[in-house]
Amino acid sequence: MEQQDKYYKGLFFGAMLGAAVGTIMGLLFAPYKGTETQQIISGKVKLALDKASELYESNENDGVYNNDAKKRSQDIIDTARDEAKKILNEANSIIKEIKGYPKAQEN
Repeated sequence: MEQQDKYYKGLFFGAMLGAAVGTIMGLLFAPYKGTETQQIISGKVKLALDKASELYESNENDGVYNNDAKKRSQDIIDTARDEAKKILNEANSIIKEIKGYPKAQEN
């Protein structure tokens, strides 16, 4: 148990030392000032968010997503929905028969 505690202490101190050295090296060799780096990062994030929202909202890209797989999956969903409605109607008619109500006329 004591050996395991030493292992975790060493792991913790090694991670802390590595983080400290990495921070110092990053500050010493950074190509830009901190504010410039923040502006660059925020600009790239804003650009990526704008591009993602354009792709999501644009009608030009609808053709890209209307492929065969999407149509087949929609057909499967529609078929499953129709089957579920049939099963629900049958279950309701069985419940009505059990309770003594007359069977509903089918279309």
